[in-house]
Amino acid sequence: MAEKFNPALMIIDMQEDFLPPSGSLAIDQGRDIIPAVLRLLDLSKYKWKAVIATKDWHPEGHISFASANGQQPYTTKTFDNPVKGPSEKRLETLWPDHAVQGSFGAAFPEEIAIEFNKLVKEQPVPTTLVKKGYLKDREYYSCFMDVWKLHHTECEKFLRDNDITDVFLVGLAYDFCVLNSAIDAEDLGFHTFVIKDISKSVAPENKIETEKIYKQHHINVITSDSPQLKRVEAST
Repeated sequence: MAEKFNPALMIIDMQEDFLPPSGSLAIDQGRDIIPAVLRLLDLSKYKWKAVIATKDWHPEGHISFASANGQQPYTTKTFDNPVKGPSEKRLETLWPDHAVQGSFGAAFPEEIAIEFNKLVKEQPVPTTLVKKGYLKDREYYSCFMDVWKLHHTECEKFLRDNDITDVFLVGLAYDFCVLNSAIDAEDLGFHTFVIKDISKSVAPENKIETEKIYKQHHINVITSDSPQLKRVEAST
């Protein structure tokens, strides 16, 4: 019997604040991948069994904002575990204010919003929006859970409810939210693929280190012409 193959597309944080030219945390060439993301949303070609798009969805004064900590963006700060307190600590990067709930910067670019919202409305396959980072006292990179692995979003449940076996991730950023979402997906038992040419990095100069992390976590880094993605086209 053939191994079950139920693939899901996961579009990570394709939001205006991460896109040039005016995003507060714009990722170089981030807007260039929009046409490729739109191609993946063509269900006449790609036989996804489910589709997820994620958003950072921060309240004003979120703990990850440099402005909320009286520091400059891209500096670091050590935080206590929000539940366990100072017995557990993490060093985190502080960012410019971004993806504030309800702001233009938190929105998808119009091209993606039109296509994704159509899927949400019509549900030709199960399609959902997963928001993360809405708890003010903790950082999130993964769309599955916060950095402390305390609060879990609905992402895993949605995938399990739809009997998903394989996930294909694209979006922003390859070295932060895509990476951490992929790590959690793999750890949760999903066959995990990241489509490298439909993702962009905050720090592409750290490419070697980023690739090493993907490899350490046994994540399949592929390209849009890889046979693994061709298999989605052929699946029924």
